[in-house]
Amino acid sequence: MAGWQSYVDNLMCDGCCQEAAIVGYCDAKYVWAATAGGVFQSITPVEIDMIVGKDREGFFTNGLTLGAKKCSVIRDSLYVDGDCTMDIRTKSQGGEPTYNVAVGRAGRGRRDQLKAFKQRNERCMKTAS
Repeated sequence: MAGWQSYVDNLMCDGCCQEAAIVGYCDAKYVWAATAGGVFQSITPVEIDMIVGKDREGFFTNGLTLGAKKCSVIRDSLYVDGDCTMDIRTKSQGGEPTYNVAVGRAGRGRRDQLKAFKQRNERCMKTAS
């Protein structure tokens, strides 16, 4: 999956994103590429399953984690045709800053324009199948 690292690097080059990752959500559930040293490098298959799973309500109540970082789901349109995104916010632990996380879902082989769609966010995460 080394080819995806250049896409992550491209997302990072203008400084609009603090961190980015490409994550498989079908057959290969793991981080394909991520910002070096970032939280997203540690995203687990269990965390991926929570984001893409059938239960679309539980994470609104219980939250979820990304790379063991606690998060709240703000908006879930991951399975809405024409949108395919989620808005997540990290939770502060010990007074640290919080960040917006944009999650976008794409089909096999597609490289959607997540950066343009979610440029207002400090962190970007992209999932691929």
